Amino acid sequence: MKELLNRREFLTGNLKSALGLFGQMIIPTIDQERTFIRPPGAQDEIVFLTSCTRCGICRDVCPVTTIQLFNIESGAKLAGTPFLNPNEIACTYCNECSKHCPTDALEIPENGMVPPIGIAKVMKKNCIAYQDVMCDYCIRACPISGALTLEKGKPKVDSDFCNGCGQCVTSCIQHDTKGLYVKALSSLS
Repeated sequence: MKELLNRREFLTGNLKSALGLFGQMIIPTIDQERTFIRPPGAQDEIVFLTSCTRCGICRDVCPVTTIQLFNIESGAKLAGTPFLNPNEIACTYCNECSKHCPTDALEIPENGMVPPIGIAKVMKKNCIAYQDVMCDYCIRACPISGALTLEKGKPKVDSDFCNGCGQCVTSCIQHDTKGLYVKALSSLS
């Protein structure tokens, strides 16, 4: 019996065919060079870039205004596509962006489990808990049980649970030099 291709396989395969050998070389680098964070539910970068119509609906429906659009100075490949910086405005994972995306470039998986958009990292030199000051603002702000815990009075991120929303970062009482930051998953190496 012939297997049906899903949308991702279809788009990726057609793009690779259209670009030929050059496509085979450049497609793997698209995710490798990404240091920014896409909204929840974003497809693999190559599928996302070919699916996103740059309509801006995701930005318009975001209730916390965390979603922004790249401008032309970011390059033609990224121009008009959405990104967010949970280090400035936390994402609430309300999934309004995915619900309203007309092309499914942002989509909620059938199981309802939206993959992480990034991961929080503790900056020990900036975190006052590492300077022996009792502080647990980030722990209390974290909406995911077990993602951020105190270990001997110091915050510790569990990458199995952290979704990269940024609630911990925006709650940090260190104003100029936050004790945590969220990093894009594809830039963790």
